[in-house]
Amino acid sequence: MNYTVRNDNPGATVTVTERRAGDGVLIAAVGIRFDSPSEPRRVVVQWEIPCTDVWSVFSSAHKYERNIAPSWKKRVTPSRLASGSPVQQLISSDGRNRLTIALSDASTPTEIATGVVEKTAMVTCEARFFTERCDPVLDYAAEIRLDFTDRRYDAALKDVERWWAEDCGYPSAYVPDGARRSVYSTWYSFHQSVNAEAVLRQCELAKPLGMDVVIVDDGWQTSPEHGVYSACGDWVPYAPKFPDMKAFVGRVHGLGMKAVLWCHLPAMGVAARHYAEFLDMALNPSASGNCCLDPRFPKVRRYLCDTLTGNAVAWGLDGYKLDFIDSFKYYSDTPAEDPRRDTLSIDEGVDKLLTELTAALRGHDPDFLIEFRQSYTGPVIRKFGNMIRVGDCPADSIRNHTAGTDLRLLLGRTPVHSDMLMWNEGDTLEAAANQVISTLFLVPQISVLLDRIPDDHLRMLRFYLSFRNAHVATLMDGELTAENPEGCYSLIRSELGCETVAVSTSLPVLKLSRPGRVWHINSTAGTRLYIERDLGLGTWTYTVYSPTGDAVSSGRADFDAPGITPFDVPRGGMLELASD
Repeated sequence: MNYTVRNDNPGATVTVTERRAGDGVLIAAVGIRFDSPSEPRRVVVQWEIPCTDVWSVFSSAHKYERNIAPSWKKRVTPSRLASGSPVQQLISSDGRNRLTIALSDASTPTEIATGVVEKTAMVTCEARFFTERCDPVLDYAAEIRLDFTDRRYDAALKDVERWWAEDCGYPSAYVPDGARRSVYSTWYSFHQSVNAEAVLRQCELAKPLGMDVVIVDDGWQTSPEHGVYSACGDWVPYAPKFPDMKAFVGRVHGLGMKAVLWCHLPAMGVAARHYAEFLDMALNPSASGNCCLDPRFPKVRRYLCDTLTGNAVAWGLDGYKLDFIDSFKYYSDTPAEDPRRDTLSIDEGVDKLLTELTAALRGHDPDFLIEFRQSYTGPVIRKFGNMIRVGDCPADSIRNHTAGTDLRLLLGRTPVHSDMLMWNEGDTLEAAANQVISTLFLVPQISVLLDRIPDDHLRMLRFYLSFRNAHVATLMDGELTAENPEGCYSLIRSELGCETVAVSTSLPVLKLSRPGRVWHINSTAGTRLYIERDLGLGTWTYTVYSPTGDAVSSGRADFDAPGITPFDVPRGGMLELASD
């Protein structure tokens, strides 16, 4: 490969050394040497490949934008410790890997960029280092992993995750059982109008439906007259809503559920009694209402660790939803140097904060739950969080399904949680079912008022959550494959042992190649699913279920010869198959 380098650091030398790391995989080792410890400026390593059979681009930063881009407006994947993942992939029209670019350094601010050159039909690729301010360095080293192997795109992405974990020093956090359990969340159902008795009423209904964790979201710490986040920072319950947090947590435990509290980790609100004390240790001191604390100050880190750990111990909490980690960043009014800081890099400060905080919390309880959400979902951040959630997408089952699958392909064993599920209580059963079905390969978080939705919605929830809980090993630990990444994943399947679970969103045809037990779920716009096989698989029994779990038909199907067999399956329903 021919590499060119743009170096914005006068006096620094940059080397790029290539080696093979297996069939079709190259490693470009980047070394940067400064004359003396210096705050690094941007370094760009560039190369080109032919634009042959390149159809789409994978990057968890791009949401629905999967098309290839021109060189004058490249597709850019930003990454730093507190946001994003340093990986981008070029994919063929039949879902094969054409080039997967990944960086070994997931802490330093970087970018990966690709774009098609009009005159030459080549793809220009770039790895950009030090895209934001960083600590002074004397020497810097990183690797660019280039995977050209001709295989399924999802297999190549899973290899990147293994490389990060095994070769780059980014293993995932220990995963307690509670991180895999279905959740009731108060956010969409209550927003800030939350109180202890109302939450307990929902928990009483949620537990029999299959939910084992409750997340009490924003509102427990604030009064109605306070503005958004202005009461954050002290992390004291608002007494009229939660007069005794320890007693509340005890009642949640009495129902057999775990209790998790929301916390806007960076925020110090103007109504907090500590606001004046910490205003000169903020990243955006000119902000009105609330400011973002600067984790580069040891005093900030010590305050947050002592406060949150103290609350967890005193109240018997099982976890925190630590929100807005990606707000730790530079703002237009971020102050210049301050001798009280112990690092220049904000991301290094975030790393110190999360290291100290999670060590304290897990020292109290090794199974303590910590939820993060997009965009702080990268390989570094997952050593702290054991619940990584899709970003907010209210009532958007397509986004939940797509972003959740993106994260599943990059996060390995870390449980990926859905965004909170909500729907209008007057919506159809099929539409409500699609909200739940979109999260079957994730950990579902439910956020509707369970005493207000119709009875058939409740029965649907009980059916699918019971199914999910019974088959959690196959859904979360099985071999996951996803078709048509450029089309928001038309069919997803997971296989473990003899079990297969598949969800069709737009591709209604499931290919089978072996006997076993199969559950094929219909999230398409139609009422027919198809089973295809390339060889004879004998005779199978089948049962078709409605969205509420009622059996609507059953019988035997002859799969003795290759072919395609149709089954009538209601929208939001399920086809169950078992070989003789």
